[in-house]
Amino acid sequence: MARPRICLLFCGGTIGMVQDSKTGVLRPLQNLSDIIQYFPKIQKELQLDVKPVINIDSSNMNPKDWTTIAEKIYSLYNHYDGFVVAQGTDTMAYSASALSYALQNLSKPVVFTGALIPLGALGSDGGNNLIYACLLATMDIAEVCIVFANKILRGNRTKKYHESFVEVFHSPNFPNLGEIGRPVVLHDWRKKRRKRLLQFQPNFDPKISVLKLFPGFDEKIIDHVLNRGAKGIILEGFGPGNIPFLEHSLIPKIQKAAEHGIPIIIANQMEHGITNLNAYEGGFRARKAGAISSHDMTTEAVIGKLMWALANNKKISQIMNEDLAGEITIEKKA
Repeated sequence: MARPRICLLFCGGTIGMVQDSKTGVLRPLQNLSDIIQYFPKIQKELQLDVKPVINIDSSNMNPKDWTTIAEKIYSLYNHYDGFVVAQGTDTMAYSASALSYALQNLSKPVVFTGALIPLGALGSDGGNNLIYACLLATMDIAEVCIVFANKILRGNRTKKYHESFVEVFHSPNFPNLGEIGRPVVLHDWRKKRRKRLLQFQPNFDPKISVLKLFPGFDEKIIDHVLNRGAKGIILEGFGPGNIPFLEHSLIPKIQKAAEHGIPIIIANQMEHGITNLNAYEGGFRARKAGAISSHDMTTEAVIGKLMWALANNKKISQIMNEDLAGEITIEKKA
């Protein structure tokens, strides 16, 4: 049988960094040949092509880069059995979420991975992460996911959690898609390979704001955000999405935004949080004023979804209640 063809898209991050001899800080490699040398054995199992896309620290990643990565995958989509994207961990959950909207209805996997320690450094985790990401890209899975340490996670359900080898990422509101072990285990709730018509909409509108509420939050901040031209706001409320409605009430601000067609999405600050705008008066009043619930989506998933929906002229109140790529749990009506 022919070896599966896998494309590794290099987008920078710690996995492709070296230590500057003068300053001691990590900086991106300038030559991809230093990465290719780590793959002589895996080439026996699959045909691996490495293609540079961008080479940046992931703290510099922005929505234009998501579009670039999506366009690269789309241009090569029919030539490979799977894709691996190597980038930095700091914004990987944002990128994986965004790509799940840009490349909906996948029939093959797009696997994100990276490292905490550069490939060339002693004790690096990058080698194993890359190897297992490439192997997963040959398997029966068809969605955007993250492989790191022993975990296989749905990309748009993932959050960066810790700076340790095992607990870097976790999926607080959705079970892991699988585990890296002997053998690799894939669970039935993953999206599996089959012929699907890829829906390619790679653009994002970054003109949004994310505001985290705190006791004493000045409601005039929302005015400033709207005046600078924000097309949408994500508010991280208290508990299941509660907001102030007495002193410093945000209700009039939400109502004003809704009247001007500016969507305000209520998320929450809990690690395992689910937004419920019907649980308490603060959330209920926000919903009545026009706020939209994020349900059980991560903030990273909501950010990508809102940017994507704005760029593609979607009705925000409707799209935030739809499951586009497994990012949200929608209860089925009896």
